[in-house]
Amino acid sequence: MTTPSLPPRPTYGSSLRPIEERDLAGYGSPVDLDGDDLGLDSEDYGEYELGKGGRRRSLAGRGLIRLGWLALAAGLAFGSAGLAAAADHTPSSGNRPELTWGADQALSVKLDAAVRDLARLKDEVDSLGQMARNTLSSLAQVNQPDLQTAWDEGWNNVSAIDAAAADLDNRLQCGAWESTLHADLIKQYSPALVDRYRKVCLALASVSPLRDDWQSMVNGSQTAMRVANDIETHDSTAGDALELATQGRFPDALAKLDVASSAIVDANSVATHLAVVTDVSTLTQWLDRTKGMDDALRLLWQTMIDSKGKVTAQVTAALRGVNNAKALLPNSTDVLQVVLYEMAGNLTSDGISIETARGTLADALTDLTGGTVFGG
Repeated sequence: MTTPSLPPRPTYGSSLRPIEERDLAGYGSPVDLDGDDLGLDSEDYGEYELGKGGRRRSLAGRGLIRLGWLALAAGLAFGSAGLAAAADHTPSSGNRPELTWGADQALSVKLDAAVRDLARLKDEVDSLGQMARNTLSSLAQVNQPDLQTAWDEGWNNVSAIDAAAADLDNRLQCGAWESTLHADLIKQYSPALVDRYRKVCLALASVSPLRDDWQSMVNGSQTAMRVANDIETHDSTAGDALELATQGRFPDALAKLDVASSAIVDANSVATHLAVVTDVSTLTQWLDRTKGMDDALRLLWQTMIDSKGKVTAQVTAALRGVNNAKALLPNSTDVLQVVLYEMAGNLTSDGISIETARGTLADALTDLTGGTVFGG
């Protein structure tokens, strides 16, 4: 309804009336209010409804959410890396292993290299032990060439052992353990690693007596071979003297017998020296009986010279003395084996010392590595 005195109301004002009062059916087909027919997707439509300020706030909110997720993921990643690093730390019995862990890693590398060198050192000690056994075997067989070979190879082993031990000691300074090294180590490293260091030094110390042990074995076996050679020289020369005597050449026989007897004198001096430290009663008795035989032969041949080859009462008595002396001698040279066995008493002790050092080093390596050495 209009008022005559007022101008008519504009028709565009009708759009401001409540929507429920409008007859939409009069405008044709229904309109799709979902926005699809308007060419707008739901996101655009939402932004359109929010306006410019709303859109800025919405974008900023979504950006902050993304940044939050990124920060959380980064925190979890760094946390996992920290846990993994912590899990890789070598266990330590120290109160604060995290303070020594870095230094422990460097020292562990050094000790691992030392253990590998100890394993190579053990190979030389094993070989020296074999040479000690070869020495005793060759001596028992009175085999001079094999004995010389054992001596030479053994000295090669000792030289290699000394060089390797000196190199390790120079790197580890084990000789200073009691004075300064131990005190310095406990300030920097965990107790477990200091204990491992000590075990390496003890293993290294086990080889220090080997040079003296081997020298003693060589000296002892040389002395034994000296006696064996004296006896062999005597027997060979005395045999030549007997051959001359059967030809009636008694003066020449006596000269040869004097050479033979000098070898027995030398063997006796060795036996006297050895008797101070070991029982050589068999050797002493054998040498005494051999000397008695020489004296009996000397008397017989001199008597034959004096009688001008005639068999007199003196010659008969001298011959009886030779037979009695001969009866006291062994029927074979097997007694020499017994003599050498007696003389090998100290050599056996030296061999045991070498085997003891070998066993100590083997046990130490087993303790340090569990029986396996990597990277050798």
